[in-house]
Amino acid sequence: MNPSYQSLSNSTSSFDLEPGTQTFLSFFESYLSDLLDNLEQPVRDLAKHVCLSGGKRIRPFLVYTCGVGKASTEDLLKASAVIELIHVATLVHDDILDSADLRRGSVTLHSKFGEYPSILLGDALFSFALELATDFPCTKICKIVSTATRKTCAGEIQQTFSKNDFLLSSEDYFSIIQDKTGELFNASCSIGSFLSGADETLIDIVGDFGTSLGLNYQIYDDLVDTFGNHDTFGKTLGSDFESGKITLPLIILMESVTSKERKLLNTTLGINKRDFEFRNYLAELFKLHNIQESCISELQNRFNQSKLIASNIPDNALSLRLLNFIESFDFKIGKLISKSDPNFLALT
Repeated sequence: MNPSYQSLSNSTSSFDLEPGTQTFLSFFESYLSDLLDNLEQPVRDLAKHVCLSGGKRIRPFLVYTCGVGKASTEDLLKASAVIELIHVATLVHDDILDSADLRRGSVTLHSKFGEYPSILLGDALFSFALELATDFPCTKICKIVSTATRKTCAGEIQQTFSKNDFLLSSEDYFSIIQDKTGELFNASCSIGSFLSGADETLIDIVGDFGTSLGLNYQIYDDLVDTFGNHDTFGKTLGSDFESGKITLPLIILMESVTSKERKLLNTTLGINKRDFEFRNYLAELFKLHNIQESCISELQNRFNQSKLIASNIPDNALSLRLLNFIESFDFKIGKLISKSDPNFLALT
């Protein structure tokens, strides 16, 4: 393998990372590319198109951060590849479900090559990830990855069943996204910790941190979809609302309005979501009830919970690394706060 240490523009290098972490993530790009060379044509070309098109690589970062210094680099690279392949597979399928045209500023796979090959590629990436997991000498990695994958799919299924359920509770929403996103974050932290030789108590604590962080990251992503802007975030925005996916902004709105307004919205949201006047009405409700401020407050409170878990990790060096990473989200949340109008409510 001839690794290139060139970072991708959309990678986690946008965060303030330590030099060793930057080197690992750059090395990971080359490692992942070499792994994909083992796939058959035409799966290989499609896989490289979607897997090497950038991305924050947060999950490989977490694997590395929770295992660095005690686990071998080769094990951390392979475990990171397993997790990232599963993550990318879920993105490919998720973009189809959301009818999203852009991902990371580029045309989504299904928009360019069609839905059928995209679905099959996602399946191939799932299979390849589990195949790689069997290379480890024990079954622990396979178990963690398989459980996380199953729960991720369960979260996606439950979210699909909840589409256009405008009375979805915040508790159900958090349960869905904990499975959909939190479980792979949990797996990333748990696997890195396991490879470092940590005991089960530490693995559990680190896994809990991953679950908390993943849930928060999904909330953040959902808020970007509602309050972000295309130029800043480089992805299709407003797709949650268009596809009937119920996320925190709409849930908080439904919990904030009067019972009369709630009944009216419940019966008219699905019918009038593309009507200009109705969107203006929704925009006014969002502003009247300070929905963006409430969402940001919820997100910040939950990040504080993640900080609390990280601060209680008995490995002081690991605790500090994770706390420093969480602090990097203050800048990201700041970018979100700067946009005040719900983007999907303005017809273009």
